[in-house]
Amino acid sequence: VSVTGTSLGDVAVDASGKLWVGDSTNPGHLLKIDPATGQTLQTLTMTADFGTPYAYNYLGLQVLGAAMSLGGTSVPAGSLLVFNGYPNPDRVVAVDPGTGAVIAGLTLDANYDLTGGAYNAANGHLYITENNGPGNRIIELDAATGKQVAAITAPFNIQSWSGLAIDPGTGHLWLGAINGGDQLVEYRIDGTGVLTELRRLDASLQGIRRNEISGLSFAPDGSLWVASTQGEIYKL
Repeated sequence: VSVTGTSLGDVAVDASGKLWVGDSTNPGHLLKIDPATGQTLQTLTMTADFGTPYAYNYLGLQVLGAAMSLGGTSVPAGSLLVFNGYPNPDRVVAVDPGTGAVIAGLTLDANYDLTGGAYNAANGHLYITENNGPGNRIIELDAATGKQVAAITAPFNIQSWSGLAIDPGTGHLWLGAINGGDQLVEYRIDGTGVLTELRRLDASLQGIRRNEISGLSFAPDGSLWVASTQGEIYKL
């Protein structure tokens, strides 16, 4: 699927299989895309309620498969979780995908300049990729307080653009990044701060060959979607 004229920050998939992506403009936009045609079905304009009215490549997106609590506020299933690494400190907000209204927010405990994010319902933790640090760390945080509970070393640099996604079927965490080339890494979550690498998927066999991975998301049918800095969204 091509999204014309934009370098995508991340991708998320809703219950109906529609795609959400973030563009690279100021103000920024969250675009709902028809995967069959590439047509933009809906546009949400970011505001200061998102922490900053833009996110560019410091973005993570996820459609919640079940209700959660973000910073102590209940968030219903189907909400759009937006990770924004541009504010100082970083901020995570839950958005009503119908109206674009922010319904909950959480300020993280540091200025990570995150480049991707995912919420894990199994342990109530957030996972982000950190730009402002050694360059190769996945940070695990409490979704109630925004405080770091662990830092895990990634196998490659995750600065600039990256993506994290939880497989709803297995509960495994997946990682990809522009600096990781065509490699996608699958982790089993074995406890706080413990990620066990299970395998690496060579995405070049499915057309990703240009150091372009900028985001990841699983669809309800189990397929993995990958956002690209080239304005493409791939279904793997």
